[in-house]
Amino acid sequence: MALNIVAVCDDEESVKALTEAGEKLGCLIHCELQKGNKIKNKLSDENIRNSNAILFSIDKSVEEIEEIERFIDYEYYEVEPRFLIENPVNVINEISIDLN
Repeated sequence: MALNIVAVCDDEESVKALTEAGEKLGCLIHCELQKGNKIKNKLSDENIRNSNAILFSIDKSVEEIEEIERFIDYEYYEVEPRFLIENPVNVINEISIDLN
């Protein structure tokens, strides 16, 4: 079964890096972009529920994420956007190792 990650990112570079790395590794990636207090490509409840992991790649605290209540009771991972942009394959592999 393919790894299924949903992510909340605060910049388009992170979304692009994660999406491309996911395709390369055969993972399902669904990304939501949050800029300011606006949500673009909002993750569906079904996407969140069916995910193996939730990844927050944001420069603010998790508590500041818009509609954070959608992610309550789910395990999540945090990574600074610059680390995700620099090496998205490593980020996905680390999550995969942790889940196994």
